[in-house]
Amino acid sequence: MIILGLDTSTLAGSIALIRDEQILAEASFNLGRKHTERLLPEMDWMFQRLGLEPKAIQGIAVGIGPGSFTGVRVGLATAKGLALSLSVPIVGVSSLEALAWSVNFYQGPILALLDARKGEVFAGFYQGGKDFHSVSDQMVISPENLRPLIKENTLAVGEGIRVCRDQLRERAALAGFEFEYPRASIAGKLGWERLSRQESDPLDQLVPVYLRPSDAEFKKAEVS
Repeated sequence: MIILGLDTSTLAGSIALIRDEQILAEASFNLGRKHTERLLPEMDWMFQRLGLEPKAIQGIAVGIGPGSFTGVRVGLATAKGLALSLSVPIVGVSSLEALAWSVNFYQGPILALLDARKGEVFAGFYQGGKDFHSVSDQMVISPENLRPLIKENTLAVGEGIRVCRDQLRERAALAGFEFEYPRASIAGKLGWERLSRQESDPLDQLVPVYLRPSDAEFKKAEVS
């Protein structure tokens, strides 16, 4: 089964093609959330290099956030359009879960962190290792409120580390910069697991995970 993976929830968007559990190709692009400029050209390049046609895609896995409001919308709209035009199933993947899974070699508690701006982070706690699973709801939280939730021997991963480094000090180990962003190949891998079980998400019910209102919604509420 060939799966197309996409994640544009952060500054570093990425796309990947997965065959079963093998990465055929992957590309990342840090364009300051201008992902529309590279998504389709990079996709075309991948197919050309691999000698494949888009019709070879048998399923799509897309990061649905939390993350950049615009970035998540761009990736999800692109993925939905492809799923509709190719008549293939689609699944949404938590960008925090994909981030945590990138350090799944760690056997203890994992804290996935993305920068939510406004001095806050998107956060999710996971148990690493063979029995990888989520152990908390996804949240948007201040570094100060996050600190008491961190258990000993936690591994923190993601760009959000930069926002709350002081609160993490002496309470968590920090993953390196190579694990800062969710990867499309991991979204594809997690999506492949669901798609191989004949699971998928209805297009009309697949929506972004924002965790808080957008700036536009904040302004609208203030005016009203």
